[in-house]
Amino acid sequence: MSAWRRRGFRRRHLVHAYLFIAPVVLLFGIFRVVPAVQTLLYSIYKVELLRGRFTFIGLENFRALAGEPAFAQAMVNTLLYVAAIVPVSAALGLALAVLFNTRFPLRELFKAVYFAPMVTSTVAAAMVWWWLYNPQFGLFNVLLRLVHLPDQPWLMSSRTALTSIIIFSVWKSLGYNMVIYLAGLQAIPQQFYEAAMIDGAGPLRRFWRISVPLLAPTTTFLLIYNGILAFQVFDQVFVLTGGGPANATNVVVLDLYRQAFERYNFGYAAAEAAVLFALILGITAVQYLYSKRFEVAY
Repeated sequence: MSAWRRRGFRRRHLVHAYLFIAPVVLLFGIFRVVPAVQTLLYSIYKVELLRGRFTFIGLENFRALAGEPAFAQAMVNTLLYVAAIVPVSAALGLALAVLFNTRFPLRELFKAVYFAPMVTSTVAAAMVWWWLYNPQFGLFNVLLRLVHLPDQPWLMSSRTALTSIIIFSVWKSLGYNMVIYLAGLQAIPQQFYEAAMIDGAGPLRRFWRISVPLLAPTTTFLLIYNGILAFQVFDQVFVLTGGGPANATNVVVLDLYRQAFERYNFGYAAAEAAVLFALILGITAVQYLYSKRFEVAY
C-alpha cells in the first residue's frame, strides 16, 4: 500500500472516530461546559432572571461571601465532612476488600449486601436512616438501651448532627470503595506474595510492604473521587437535617441551593459555586501531585 493510500485510509478512520464521539462531546458541551462557564460569568453580575436584567458588579458577590458568617459556617462544615468521610471510607473499604479477597462461604452474597447502598437512591436511604436516628423509637437508640448506654439525640443536636450524617455517608460509599480496592488487590501479581512468603514475611508485613504500595494508584483515585463527591454533598443533608439544627450541618451546596432557588440571589450563588470549584480543583491537584510520590510500578 502506497504512502498516499495509507494516509487516506488513516484519515477516513479518524473521521469515523470523530463522528462516533461527536454526539457525546456535543451533549457534554451543552449540558456541562456551557452551564459551568455561564455560572462563572454570573458570579460577577447581579442576576435578576425574572426581569431578565444582568448588572455587572465585578467582585462584589465575592466580597459579600467573605463577610457572610453563614457561608463561613457552611464552608467549615463542608471541610469537616470531607476530612472525616474521605479517609474513613477509604480505610474501611480497604479493610473489607482485604477480607473479601479471601475465600469463605457466601462471599458473593456479602459483597452484594455491602455494595447495595451504593446503588440505592440517596434520598430513599436517607429517609430510612432518618427513622433509624429517631431519638424516641429509632433502632440506634433501642440498641443503645439494650447495652445500657444513654440515648443520643443524633440529628436533633448540633453536637451530633454532622457526625450522624458522616456515619450515613460512610455507610453509603463503603461498597464502592470496597469494590475498587478489591479490583486493585486482584490485579497485583501473586508472585510478589509468594516470594515474600518464601522469605518468611507474615500476613501483616505482606500487606504493608506489598499491597499498600502497589495500591497507591487505586488509593489516589479513590481519595480524589471521594473528595470531589464529598465537597458536593447535598442530598443526605437536605433530607436528614435541612442544614440544621442551628446551621450545624449547613454545607456549601445546600447554602448555594437556598441562595439561588429560595432567595433568587443567583449571582451570589454563582460566586459560591466558583469558590467551591476553585477549592475542589486546588485540593484535587495537590492531592494528585502528593499521592504520585507513593506510587510503585510493577
